[in-house]
Amino acid sequence: MAVTGKLLNEYRRQRRNGIKPGLAVGRARYALETGNTSCVGYTSFIAPATIGAPFKVGADICRWIEEPADYGLRFVGTADKIAPRSVRHTGWFLADEGVGEKARGVVFRMPSRNGRALLVAGIADPYNDGPAIVSFEITDDEITAALWADQLADRYAETEREYQRVTSARIRFDELADRVSGERKQCRALIAELKPRMRSFGPATRKALRGAVADLLESIGQARQERAAIVHAFGSHAAWEA
Repeated sequence: MAVTGKLLNEYRRQRRNGIKPGLAVGRARYALETGNTSCVGYTSFIAPATIGAPFKVGADICRWIEEPADYGLRFVGTADKIAPRSVRHTGWFLADEGVGEKARGVVFRMPSRNGRALLVAGIADPYNDGPAIVSFEITDDEITAALWADQLADRYAETEREYQRVTSARIRFDELADRVSGERKQCRALIAELKPRMRSFGPATRKALRGAVADLLESIGQARQERAAIVHAFGSHAAWEA
């Protein structure tokens, strides 16, 4: 199974439940293959709730809201429909490959005050119909709100792509740990079995067996080097232990 946004989110759910990294990878893949998952509808940094805790998208403070209408927010339209001359697309992809879910800017109207329109920018939840991520900076101009919404969606998508890169690297890091562990066991078992019998083998057989051990040791060394490079590149990111 390829690494996808859904796999990354399910992996994060497993890790938040206290599952060790190596085991979390396998469980996440199995959960998606069997449909036994409850987390793939939420992004990496928004917990499922009626209204989420405040979080930042760039410099904007936002909240994830399951039912915007319950909080007095009336849907006005998508950024590309409100400002088609400036927003010439239908959202920003959440994956580097340019496929799958998109973050699409939307505009909501709050209850008017003294007859003045109160508009806020948001992002349609990329995984569910209805919920939205909303920034409560107010304007009374629809075009301005639409441009804000598109910019917000752009920043949000870039943040999610970054989280996916880090979590994908973490999955690779954990898979390499399993590989090192397995190959070390193979190497030790091979040496333990062959050492007392080595003199009974012919030169060609001894050479082949030594080559097998050398290949395992080389593979272990390469995996350790790759793990070190991954940690150097991604280990300081907040998503590394998420």
